Amino acid sequence: MKKQTSADIAGGCFLAVLGLVTLFAASTIRGGMEERLPPRTLPYVVGSIILVSGIILAIKSFRFKGENPTIQWPDRQGTVRIFVTLISLIVYIALMTPLGLPLSTFLYVSFSIWYLGRYSILYALLLGFASGAISWLLFIYLLELSFPIGPFHS
Repeated sequence: MKKQTSADIAGGCFLAVLGLVTLFAASTIRGGMEERLPPRTLPYVVGSIILVSGIILAIKSFRFKGENPTIQWPDRQGTVRIFVTLISLIVYIALMTPLGLPLSTFLYVSFSIWYLGRYSILYALLLGFASGAISWLLFIYLLELSFPIGPFHS
């Protein structure tokens, strides 16, 4: 039987290596001096977060002194939820270019919160709207990154 602690340690180590690879790849990105924000900034931030999160997960799991629970594999309903989530992520990525980052983020977050969280549709739509608005404000308006805008041209 697979145990949760060993899976968390392995997952943490994997995330730490992935963070290092991301940081290395980001260091190879070149940009001009005329840019407001260098193109490697976002990959540096994401890589650093992944690296630190992986290290923390591995250390906390290694130091865990409680009962080591057995990993429970998902039943049929859990497997369906995993596949629906993966398909919705694929649809999100496919819709990003035609609809733009804010609108596709709104749709993806709204659906995910409603489907996975079993919250009311109004609550899911409000959080989806907030996510889409924040993605536009942060990535497109403030950082001026070149994400697809879709129908919301400035």
